[in-house]
Amino acid sequence: LKHWAVVHISAAVMCNRDSPDHRDLKCPPEAFDVLTCIGSYGRAIMRLTNLGIDLVYKPGVMVSYSGRLVRHGIWVDEGDRIVWAWFMRDSMH
Repeated sequence: LKHWAVVHISAAVMCNRDSPDHRDLKCPPEAFDVLTCIGSYGRAIMRLTNLGIDLVYKPGVMVSYSGRLVRHGIWVDEGDRIVWAWFMRDSMH
């Protein structure tokens, strides 16, 4: 194909998991990850550490950022949650 029609090539589903601060070094810097979280849980915070931003991460919230450039992590107090993450990889586009 001359032009690829799909923006996000990879997806991951994570259940009931905190994520320590990290960067996604396999993602191209110009690509943005998209994360959506659902479930019944208490307080959740998404940290965009090198930007100095803490986001309240309520069920149904979608967040997008460059996973390679922005150091990020998620902390959840308690409860059940599912996160869908769509992203690109250098080796796949």
